[in-house]
Amino acid sequence: MKEKPIFSRLLGYVFHYKKRFYTGVVFAFLLSLFNALSLAALKPVFDVLGSGFEKPFQIHMSNSDFRTLEKGDHSTQLEDLMKHSMYDMKREWLNKKKNREQDLKGGSSFSALYAVLKLKMNLFFIEYEPYNLMVLVALSILPLYLFKLIAQLASVYFISTTGLLAVRDVRKDLYDKLITLPIHHFVQEKTGEWISKVVNDVKLLSDTIANDLRVSITNFFIVFTHLILLIIINYKLLLISIVGVPVVIYPINLIARKIRKYTKKEQTGIGDLSSHLHEMISGIRVIRAFGMEDYEKSRFYKINHKLYKNVARFRLLKTIGPSLIEFASSGIVVGLIIYGGYLITQGKFTSGNFFTFLVTLMVILNPIKQLANWYNLYSRITAAGERVFNLADQSSELDEPENPKYIKKLKKSVKYENVIFRYPETKSDVLQNISIEVPQGSTVALVGASGAGKSTFVDLLSRFYDPTDGTISIDGINVRDMPLKHLRSKIGIVTQEIFLFNTTLRENIAYGRDDISDDLMIKKSKMAYAHEFVEKLPEGYDTVIGERGMILSGGQRQRISIARALLKNPEILILDEATSALDTESERLVQKALERLMANRTTFVIAHRLSTIYKADLILVFDDGKIIEQGTHKTLLKKKGTYKKLYDMQFQG
Repeated sequence: MKEKPIFSRLLGYVFHYKKRFYTGVVFAFLLSLFNALSLAALKPVFDVLGSGFEKPFQIHMSNSDFRTLEKGDHSTQLEDLMKHSMYDMKREWLNKKKNREQDLKGGSSFSALYAVLKLKMNLFFIEYEPYNLMVLVALSILPLYLFKLIAQLASVYFISTTGLLAVRDVRKDLYDKLITLPIHHFVQEKTGEWISKVVNDVKLLSDTIANDLRVSITNFFIVFTHLILLIIINYKLLLISIVGVPVVIYPINLIARKIRKYTKKEQTGIGDLSSHLHEMISGIRVIRAFGMEDYEKSRFYKINHKLYKNVARFRLLKTIGPSLIEFASSGIVVGLIIYGGYLITQGKFTSGNFFTFLVTLMVILNPIKQLANWYNLYSRITAAGERVFNLADQSSELDEPENPKYIKKLKKSVKYENVIFRYPETKSDVLQNISIEVPQGSTVALVGASGAGKSTFVDLLSRFYDPTDGTISIDGINVRDMPLKHLRSKIGIVTQEIFLFNTTLRENIAYGRDDISDDLMIKKSKMAYAHEFVEKLPEGYDTVIGERGMILSGGQRQRISIARALLKNPEILILDEATSALDTESERLVQKALERLMANRTTFVIAHRLSTIYKADLILVFDDGKIIEQGTHKTLLKKKGTYKKLYDMQFQG
């Protein structure tokens, strides 16, 4: 299936609100129509002023109009019209019988109707004094501008809000995608790059859809309606005016391609800048501890300077296109003034026609220039859209089962059968042919060197990844056959790197739940040995703990996470290095809290400190993705294998 163009995909979001959008388009058309009518109203003013109030206002009639009218038997009305001196030239032409007989042939029904309409309007206008007519026309311009103002406000409201709603939906879809992406994406990509796509790239789309699209629609209608007005005034003069357009279009196309290129570089540069700032803020202690401030400044300068160069090139190219239009337009205007002046001196054009034509042309030059700039914006939005939809098109975390299966309560075991796993886009296996069955209520410890596969082993159980081969089952049901939310509701995780949100302790402990009573929360906090220190905080459970819970110590954060796990009450528990970064006193309290948490649960413990796992029912020794030893603490010591070596390394000293 062929992929939709970027702009078409964006318009798809806009057309979710098509009634609102089309309403705005109608008002944009009315805006251009009222503007054209207000300009057309200037013609009688210019004509009357040009005649010094001596001649009545008349719509210009060409030789073909007179020929058509005479042929249609409007001679009497023509005679009434030609009593006025401004039509002496036409009367003289009509009196030349030879010319008249030669030119009475042909003529379409439309041209006849148009000529009759002009005739009737001119007969109406000659009844008014020139000054009175000018005042009447001038006063009629005021309501036209009022209607124009109302139409402009309505078009801004309907089209802009449509664009903002569309961008809101784009950002929502991006967030929904981001929160379901496979875990490995967050390891491979920079955090700042994700933020840049969701914030900066979408902001660019927002500016374009919510504002530039509205301006472009309005400009299109202004150009369309005003071109019709120019055709009515004099189509030959209009044809002369647009001679320079093709000369400008070609270089603008070339410029647009370069703009797209530099937009990609600019957005990538913003992502790099965001990533660097995120790293600097997160690692400020390390930077200062190693005295690397100057090094980080130089890194930032290089990224910042590269971004400056790309933005500067974009701004320059963005200016060139409209400037070319403006230069070509100035040449056209000069030519028109010279040619129009000649037509007026020859009596082939009234001053009102010419000045209305010139003013109308000047009015549409800026919309034409903005439409040319829209082509540049289109290139820029395409570049940003490619980055946005590249994220949106990523496959989600994992497929949900078509026929889901559920377990009420874990009764039998957790089983790995011939499990093999390799990370996406890699060739080496992280886990190799793992087979193990863990009875319900058992505590299983995972030991081994870093990178041996311990964390991957438990990640597969939570379906952060799916096995490359083999199966993992709970009570005989393949975890792939369970809905993700159902599976993860059965599993609680406590890790070394505790993540707490920048909100109150109450909201962190009862994360995502509003059905938790204070009594239950306090009960679980006491079980986790957290209630004592929480009571001493300024606002107790309503204390806001800062980003990542930085106002708390490591042990306190760990106990809050245990309280959160106790409140979830999972049937399977995963402890990943849960006490490795704590001091002795904190470790003692956390270990007591963990013992309460582990009671009557199937628990997987990853630990480098072997003293914390000697009571485990089963110890699995990992090496290079394989389980090379398994047994209890005592049996493994007697084997005098890898586990014995690890034990001796920690305790013989």
